[in-house]
Amino acid sequence: MDLGPEKYNISTFIEACRNPEKFKYEIKERYGDVTKHVFYRKYGRPTNIMEADWDNLLILDACRFDYFSEYNSIEGDLNAAVSVASTSNEFMQKTFANGTFHDTVYVSANGFSHHLADDTFHEFVSTYPESQRDVLDSELYRNYHPEVVCDEAIDAHERNQDKRLLVHFMQPHGPYFGPKAEALRERLRANHGIEFSAWASDTDVTSRSSGMVYLLDAAERGYVSSDEIREVYVENLELVLDYVRRFLERVDGKTVVTADHGELLGEATNLYTRLTGNRYEHPGYVWVPELRIVPWLVVESGERRETVSERPAETDAVHEDVVEEHLQALGYTS
Repeated sequence: MDLGPEKYNISTFIEACRNPEKFKYEIKERYGDVTKHVFYRKYGRPTNIMEADWDNLLILDACRFDYFSEYNSIEGDLNAAVSVASTSNEFMQKTFANGTFHDTVYVSANGFSHHLADDTFHEFVSTYPESQRDVLDSELYRNYHPEVVCDEAIDAHERNQDKRLLVHFMQPHGPYFGPKAEALRERLRANHGIEFSAWASDTDVTSRSSGMVYLLDAAERGYVSSDEIREVYVENLELVLDYVRRFLERVDGKTVVTADHGELLGEATNLYTRLTGNRYEHPGYVWVPELRIVPWLVVESGERRETVSERPAETDAVHEDVVEEHLQALGYTS
């Protein structure tokens, strides 16, 4: 690493005082360089999911191993795995961008999936079609609900029974569903006048441009406590696990349940969060257990399938504007 005087001197110190965000970014870069190798020695190297043995692989977005191990009741062989990434875009680039997987069908509610090449998988199924461009946001969020993802995955399997099936659920990642989440949003509306753009209509320009996308934003600004956010996170983890069970009832084979990365939920227990103050969400290229240790639950059910690799099927393209809108809806871009 370049730690010489030409890199860090009085000028860079003054610049850090003037631009704290740049300073935090520099800390993250340097912290990541050092801690990656320390992390490898302590926890092992990341798992390449596409080289693993499975018929179905279910990705729960932003799902931490510690919460999964506490709240999951699905029987199977549960272990901890190390993720290649701490955010979805990084995960997809490292996992899929340089390969082709024509024995695999990918069903996804994650907008970053659309950045992959068209011929990456035998078939790519998005939970939102071109026709979703002009719907209200309250309808748009229906596309992220695990019921929709589960139904699309079952349909995709019925069309492609000789393919591996990769399914990317959005939960427990926000924006959050469920009564606890809605009660928090309603409290913030009533007490602070906060409207969440994630749940506003296209015509509600004020709330859509307010910058408050979902409840983790409110937690970062001190409107919601860490304990409340954790309760909502668990609510959404339990929600998605209900649909994992539904999937397992309908689709046989060797199924792995894992995650693309974890989530910071208010912890200030590691050096990264203490130095940067970033205690929520999932910043990229950060090596802490809350972001990198994910579940690896293996469930065996019925017959294993024999898979074949075939040229990619034709899929309907989704306009780039739609992808950008969905990434904004998930709080990734502004």
